[in-house]
Amino acid sequence: MFHLRLFVDTDSDVRLSRRVLRDMKRGRDLEQILTQYTTFVKPAFEEFCLPTKKYADVIIPRGVDNMVAINLIVQHIQDILNGDICKWQRGAMNGHARTYKRPFPEQTESSSVLAAGKRSHLESSSRPH
Repeated sequence: MFHLRLFVDTDSDVRLSRRVLRDMKRGRDLEQILTQYTTFVKPAFEEFCLPTKKYADVIIPRGVDNMVAINLIVQHIQDILNGDICKWQRGAMNGHARTYKRPFPEQTESSSVLAAGKRSHLESSSRPH
């Protein structure tokens, strides 16, 4: 129904620290966690997950910390559920129409709307990195 491809882009250090904290709570030792991460998890992410980023309609940097991006996506989904986006607009957004693409908003210094057909990279300028 939504036809919206999202990629949640989180820093590799953040991914590792979350994994270490989670696995330590589960009783695993740090050496075992780091060995598994460097041997299996990171290479698998780089081979299978990271390449899908180029196909995303929206890239959300900083994951859960990016409330601007999350709120925009929530609003977009609510608009679809409420019927605020016409059926032909949804089709156009997903490449099923030839002439009209509804832009997905992006936070920038100069403009709050993307040019038609461009992929969004949602970044909040109000929060420190």
